[in-house]
Amino acid sequence: MSRVIVVVATLDTKWLETEFLRREIEAEGYKPVLVDIGMRDKPGIAADITREELISAAGHKPEEFALITDRAKLMQIMIGGAIKKVDELRQAGSMDGIISIGGATGTQMGTSIMKSLPFGVPKFALSSTASLRGLAARYIETADITLMHSVAEIIGLNDLVRNAISRAAKAVCGMAEANIKSPVSALGAGEKPLIALTTFRPTEKCTTLVTNQLEEQGYQVIGFSAAGIGDRAMEEMIEREDVFGAVVDLAPGGVGEELLKFDRAAGPTRLEAAGKAGIPQVIAPGGVNWGSPIKSKYKPEYYSRKIYDLDALRAFVKLSQDEMVMVADAMADKLNKARGPVKFLIPLGGWSSVDPRGTELYEPEIDRAFTEELRKKLSPDIEIREIDADFETPEFAQAVVQALNDIMGS
Repeated sequence: MSRVIVVVATLDTKWLETEFLRREIEAEGYKPVLVDIGMRDKPGIAADITREELISAAGHKPEEFALITDRAKLMQIMIGGAIKKVDELRQAGSMDGIISIGGATGTQMGTSIMKSLPFGVPKFALSSTASLRGLAARYIETADITLMHSVAEIIGLNDLVRNAISRAAKAVCGMAEANIKSPVSALGAGEKPLIALTTFRPTEKCTTLVTNQLEEQGYQVIGFSAAGIGDRAMEEMIEREDVFGAVVDLAPGGVGEELLKFDRAAGPTRLEAAGKAGIPQVIAPGGVNWGSPIKSKYKPEYYSRKIYDLDALRAFVKLSQDEMVMVADAMADKLNKARGPVKFLIPLGGWSSVDPRGTELYEPEIDRAFTEELRKKLSPDIEIREIDADFETPEFAQAVVQALNDIMGS
């Protein structure tokens, strides 16, 4: 059977360029399946999956769709229908990759469809708006999407547009041709489960020590940067894909960042997916006592607190005692709902490389407010272990590994 590349485009506005893309994909030995996400005018070429099919899959009738004037609503209907139809292809084993082509609308819609697909499915977006401020992050978010800037506007066919489309076609076909084994496939007999682990710059030493020890025990450790995107991606992967056997959450600060509307906010469901899935969790408060407010939005009171400049662009502000209590409450509420085992480890020294014990940034009385509130609110089934060590020490890393081994029975 031919290997299939799904092509997502607005065939009322980009049909000429899509037809060229289709021929380029066919030249690589792949079968293109065109999905029409055009919303108004008649398509210039025939689609393999028509807009009427998408509208129907989204639970609407074409005649009702034609009466809608809200463009955002039209887009969401088309995206919802396309997600269903594309997933049908994937479930049937009839999709080896997906590519979209377009400007802002086509890229927004195409990448929204791609985000519904599992990690590892080749996803490629050719866009004339890839470099516009703020759009690239929105297009990609937490997905493994490859985004290519066409530079020239994708209007008609000229040498520059043909060149960009040809490279995009070869790229997505090459990604599919690699036939890389899915990293989320079922584990083989005797294989240990994957361990999800969070980290960010002030906890790197501890996470490296923990990773090394777990790898020596035969685990694969998948790290996620807890900067608001990586940790949110971890939550989504846990929720959608049965791949992780446990979580070592050494940088759960995204919970507090979300509450306080800071720069590393990781979404309202941070620290919830593992609990819902019932997989074991080892939690530690790496950097939880520091926040990342955007400098241009500093409150006057922040200047009276301890501030740590990580670099020219990033700074951490020490949380207040009241804020620490609020964060502890939120974490306890989330962890109390966990269906699997949880252990919470708290170092009695500093909670990151920013505030090791004995430095002027070490403020144990504020940190204790978090611990005391956590003890009040956490379920008795959740063990809190206090470790007489700083976060970034071999002793604390060993305690983390031991806690995981206790849960996993190894």
